[in-house]
Amino acid sequence: MLLPSCGVTQKNGLIQVESHYDISEKVVDIQIDNLHNIYILTKDNKVVKYSDGFEKQYEYSNNLVGEITSIDATNPQKILCFVQNFNRILVLDNFLAEINKIDLSTSEFLDVSVVARSNDNQIWLFDPINQVLVKVNDRIERQYESNRLSDLNFGMIDPVSLKERGNIVAMSDPNIGILIFDNFGQFLKLIPEKGIEDFQIFGEYLFFTQGDAYYQYHIDRYEKTELKDMKGGFRQFIIAKKNVYYIDGNGVLVQSKK
Repeated sequence: MLLPSCGVTQKNGLIQVESHYDISEKVVDIQIDNLHNIYILTKDNKVVKYSDGFEKQYEYSNNLVGEITSIDATNPQKILCFVQNFNRILVLDNFLAEINKIDLSTSEFLDVSVVARSNDNQIWLFDPINQVLVKVNDRIERQYESNRLSDLNFGMIDPVSLKERGNIVAMSDPNIGILIFDNFGQFLKLIPEKGIEDFQIFGEYLFFTQGDAYYQYHIDRYEKTELKDMKGGFRQFIIAKKNVYYIDGNGVLVQSKK
């Protein structure tokens, strides 16, 4: 695997590596909103917001709430921060100020594995005990739910990523594939691509990294195409309207789309 490009200089006998990242952060999770603002969950348990010009704007840090495992900025006015170990969701505004705390342990959902913001500003969550995908409101009241996924003969689902874009809800289990649902939570199909921990929904396509390669996958036609002309060596990429964002554990490299 190639490494992100960097320059090497020598000063006072010491070798110095000059990073070519546009944003240097220890990245755990990343989100790009519709205005091209960049939200990064860092390894030291901070949420940091950058402008589309890569200027740091706001930061959220509160180690008393537990370790944040994922973020969702689908609605940048109500950013979801999932704290899996404590079974809670923090909600931040666009200044990264905490505006709500949703304690899932006060509900029937006692061991939630993934959460995501829905297009109608509700919350998707996966209940691994009952093996159902559920949409709830901020009061943790059920709105929609799937049938029991254990009845589909895939084995027990253990997802690591959950997202909704357009009319598609997708959930990834690296050992099984990517499960596709409609926006009422009804299961539609399985994309049988294993080893995928993160993905992007873009129209009718999924984009993901698998092994050392990047792919696009047409959801309806089951067509998988390797993206060979992109910059290699990154664990994740995000395609937006004007930029491609390449991400690894040390930062974000942004390239304009041609």
